[in-house]
Amino acid sequence: MTDTSNTISIDDFAKIEIRVGKVKEAVNVDGSNKLILLTVNFGPSASLDKTQGKGLGLKTIYTGVRGYGYTPEDFLGKQFLFVTNLKPRQMPGGESQGMILAVDGLEMAFGEHGDKKPIFIPADGLPIGAKIR
Repeated sequence: MTDTSNTISIDDFAKIEIRVGKVKEAVNVDGSNKLILLTVNFGPSASLDKTQGKGLGLKTIYTGVRGYGYTPEDFLGKQFLFVTNLKPRQMPGGESQGMILAVDGLEMAFGEHGDKKPIFIPADGLPIGAKIR
């Protein structure tokens, strides 16, 4: 029998906004040994507001992967896939306005990596701000 306790409807899935973003800035967060702060460009409205029009502009997104050996240089100038409509979350030094997508080990629960380094999904060559369906 299949476990359906974690099953969502197509309507729930349709609420998740996944977009291509290009990392404009990446810095280690002072006072944290895990966090890297990404400033990500999602399109023409290049401001740090929460514009939901044509482009999302710039968003700040924190990722807790320094413990796996990632550095800001691993992200800077590169394109990845991001969830852009998560409820903002207060982090040390600011607000995270989304989440970068990564591949974890098959046997791990959400957010757990064990000793496996998460692998980020590159989106090179795709239009910045493009919505993934």
